[in-house]
Amino acid sequence: MKSFPKVLLAVLVLALLLGLTATAMAAETKGKIKSVNADKNEFVMSDANNKDFTFHLNRDGKVFINDKEAKLSDLKADDEVNVTYEKKEDKLHASEIRCSRK
Repeated sequence: MKSFPKVLLAVLVLALLLGLTATAMAAETKGKIKSVNADKNEFVMSDANNKDFTFHLNRDGKVFINDKEAKLSDLKADDEVNVTYEKKEDKLHASEIRCSRK
């Protein structure tokens, strides 16, 4: 009986660690740039269903156009992008934007 609380505590600690890890994991999405506001470090992307999402580019966020580092202001409307992001407090924070131009 004495080992039961230790096992329960271990399970709870493991569950807590997994929960924290899951919330910190980044997600990915793709779509087309609708607009860019470089002064606010924001951009709007439309997905395949034409639903708009507003992202804030993190301070250490990276932008790549054809695998070359670029700036947020270099993105243009209708650029196809892949965005790596996290949702924090109902806001989308992008850590990486990859654009392929022909």
